[in-house]
Amino acid sequence: MKIAFVGKGGSGKSTLSSLFIRYLQQVRKRNVLAIDADLNMNLAGLLGVKVDEKTLMASPDVAQAIRSFLRGDNKRISEVSKFLPTTPPGAGSNLVRSADEPGLKPFAVAVSQSPVVNLLTVGSYDKDGIGQTCYHSHLFVAENILSHTVTSPDFTIVCDMVAGTDAFAYSMHLQFDAIVLIAEPTPESTEVCKLYLDLARQSGVDQLIHLVGNKVEDGDDIEFISKIVDKKLLVSVPSMPKLKKARQRGEIVGGELLDPALTQIMRMIENQAQMPSISPAHRLEMLHKLHLKLNDKQWVQLGYGDVADQIDPDFQYLPRFAGAVS
Repeated sequence: MKIAFVGKGGSGKSTLSSLFIRYLQQVRKRNVLAIDADLNMNLAGLLGVKVDEKTLMASPDVAQAIRSFLRGDNKRISEVSKFLPTTPPGAGSNLVRSADEPGLKPFAVAVSQSPVVNLLTVGSYDKDGIGQTCYHSHLFVAENILSHTVTSPDFTIVCDMVAGTDAFAYSMHLQFDAIVLIAEPTPESTEVCKLYLDLARQSGVDQLIHLVGNKVEDGDDIEFISKIVDKKLLVSVPSMPKLKKARQRGEIVGGELLDPALTQIMRMIENQAQMPSISPAHRLEMLHKLHLKLNDKQWVQLGYGDVADQIDPDFQYLPRFAGAVS
């Protein structure tokens, strides 16, 4: 499965993402490819690793190398520079089929060897990009990876997402089997979640949204979140002073911090996420429609030319043992 953790900045996206990753690693013994798509890049610290700036996907050289791998022998993509965030896979494309994918490994940080947990980080602004770049452009390559991925029972992608509703800028909102929408019991956090859910409905992905309350103290908090967001909570996560103190001491997320109560919460999230309501074929159809819509934009026509023919109408995602054919 591909699962994303979204919500207002400071709602606990990175913390719950890291807890879910540790749950998959330590309890479920699953291989995980983690993606930090947040501007603030907190996931590495929570998982106890350091990221080399040279491996950030925001780096033009890294983006080019990853896209070269994904492109493979796909003749519909004339050159790597023609990748849009919505560029779909086609005949000849290389697909990501494991957490230890060789085409991505040079840019991943190893969190665990057995099971395999690797971390890819999008990155933030650098001094040369200040005043000249948009963070959404850095997300393009992450979107390319996600659209070129086929997961399996022993391979999960967990994404710590960009804050707020920025996922709707291009195709990030439809790249997942499940989206965990995190709400604190505050007006600011719940309003963001309400807007996110409304945009999800308009985009046809609202069935993927699972509302999770965070830093919840009592039933009033649960009622407040449900009423404002207008959706029933899947589960609520209590305030975790033990985790906060551990992070203040510089300890990483995992180990004894993943106590039985938190383990049960993570299991409930996993169980719900394993029941995707959008098929890979339908998701690919939605990606094709977004690609054609983006292709009509003037900036795309001027900068990329007409890329409508990047769509391979015969391509389909198939399980790992069968490969992908068109």
